[in-house]
Amino acid sequence: METIQIEGVSSTVRETKGELGNNTSLVITERVMTSGNQIAKSIFDIDLNGENSSVHVASRAIARDNSVQEFSSNVNGNNKCFGHVECDAIIMDKAKVTSTPKIVANDVDASLLHEAAIGKIAGEQLIKLMTLGLTEKEAEEQIISGFLK
Repeated sequence: METIQIEGVSSTVRETKGELGNNTSLVITERVMTSGNQIAKSIFDIDLNGENSSVHVASRAIARDNSVQEFSSNVNGNNKCFGHVECDAIIMDKAKVTSTPKIVANDVDASLLHEAAIGKIAGEQLIKLMTLGLTEKEAEEQIISGFLK
């Protein structure tokens, strides 16, 4: 499943709920970019009920200007299962980003992992691209484009 929001929406809440049975898997890829005063909320609630069920949630986000983003995930491992949640965000200007990954193991054979990272574009990345002839703005756009792929 893929969800994409690249600006253009003033406020949105995306809720995804899933209950996985035996030998099932779910892959969710999210790409979000907000700017201006936009607000984007993503909520993922997944129950890994079946034996050998698995989920992989990957979110990549860019927040610019005064925009606000909230990412929340809740993965419950209720059987022999595997769950992986990763949320990476680039924050710019005066934007605000919140990432709340939650994993709960309710079975000794549940294997769950979460990762979250929020940060700005590294200056050395910009400098490297600028030495190749790009302006700072062009370098920034290249980094953002690559990050959202």
